[in-house]
Amino acid sequence: MAKKQSPSPSSVTDSVGSGGPTAQPSVSLTSEPLELKLSEGQRRTILQYAELPAHLSERLAGKDTHFTLDELDELLDHVGESVYRAKGNEKQKVLRIVEKVAKLLGTVIDPDQMPKRRLSTKANTVFQLKITLKGIYPSIWRRIRTTDCTLEQLHALIQVAMGWEFAHLYRFMIGGVEYTDQEMRDDEEAEDVCDTMLSDVLPVQNRRPRFDYEYDFGDGWIHQLIVEERLQPEQGVKYPVCIAGQRACPPEDCGGPWSYSDFVETITNPDHPRHEETLEWVGGEFDPEKLDLEVVNRELRQIRKEKT
Repeated sequence: MAKKQSPSPSSVTDSVGSGGPTAQPSVSLTSEPLELKLSEGQRRTILQYAELPAHLSERLAGKDTHFTLDELDELLDHVGESVYRAKGNEKQKVLRIVEKVAKLLGTVIDPDQMPKRRLSTKANTVFQLKITLKGIYPSIWRRIRTTDCTLEQLHALIQVAMGWEFAHLYRFMIGGVEYTDQEMRDDEEAEDVCDTMLSDVLPVQNRRPRFDYEYDFGDGWIHQLIVEERLQPEQGVKYPVCIAGQRACPPEDCGGPWSYSDFVETITNPDHPRHEETLEWVGGEFDPEKLDLEVVNRELRQIRKEKT
């Protein structure tokens, strides 16, 4: 497997944060309830086509109309994935439900609504982002907080927070526009991550905009990023910081989300015929449930030191 390479100092600049010990801020709970108005037919459509977890299906079946932002995000993911299962007019019904939930969340990024000029650095906004690896259940995710940064710097934060190894190409897909590292991938139709700030691509009026980050075009690891909150910096906290998360990052080159479940079954079952071989390949041990936030934040501190 490829060795992890730390980004050069130029890849993470002063806009990301300064050195020093990382204080652990309290997590701001995104529990604001919103009313999702669905007709009886729309409820039946969701329950028929979306493979919902029990807590959401029970809520919908019970005709509960109020959901937290996190619950709406989860519902949107499941309903969106169900579009391909619906046929004919039913597909249009599902798409209308997706549009309704997305509109309530304010999650769609419209390029025409992106800021026309960069925000002043005096605004000093801290962005709270939830990063979720798509196509895997149970979810692998991280929640980070960072001041404004370029998309190149955000790439480095995602790599460290998730546990990747800076070994492959990447791109962001935001509002139908692709953003890449032009020095690594010559694509005249894509925008340059080095010249694009996070604040450049986030409409101010959106409640919880979401966009995708793809890493390793062979394995196809797609991460969904949700901008959960915009906050004022907390006194004594050094940014960026990872404040929450669950489960270990998959090992590099294990085949993508469609192969990861087989990998986990092999690595956790001593009786599997390929257990020893796979264990040796992954370096002798791998716990899919393990996440050490202190290790993550230690690496984030190292990034801050390297750029000074």
